[in-house]
Amino acid sequence: MLIHFPSALFPMDLICSFIAYYFGILSFAEASFYAMTGGVLLGFMAVITGFADLISTAEKRPDLVRKILVHGGINTLVIIVYSILAFIAYKHYPELTPDRPALLITKAGLILLMIIGNYLGGNLILKDKIGIENSGTF
Repeated sequence: MLIHFPSALFPMDLICSFIAYYFGILSFAEASFYAMTGGVLLGFMAVITGFADLISTAEKRPDLVRKILVHGGINTLVIIVYSILAFIAYKHYPELTPDRPALLITKAGLILLMIIGNYLGGNLILKDKIGIENSGTF
């Protein structure tokens, strides 16, 4: 499941960005950049696989399409905004500087939005049984 990577790498980006800002340790700005870039690349792969799940689920469970689109829309928005942030940071690479407070707040907001999207996705899996094949007993 590819969603686990952006869900881990984006908060890591925020933590490293905060450490770089608060303590002035530039290596954490670099670590932040790498975490953000990895989260974006793997996030787009998660969007592609999620879209494939949407197509297959729409035929079987059309009643859940709205829920799936809200979940996917939220997470895709987070990936797109993080992509823009990664592109801006890439333009300054390798001379990265600590993020400013407004950018730290923006990243925190994106992570909160991602948590909401992931919660909705978890409900789709656990309550609606989307993406779970009927494999019998455990």
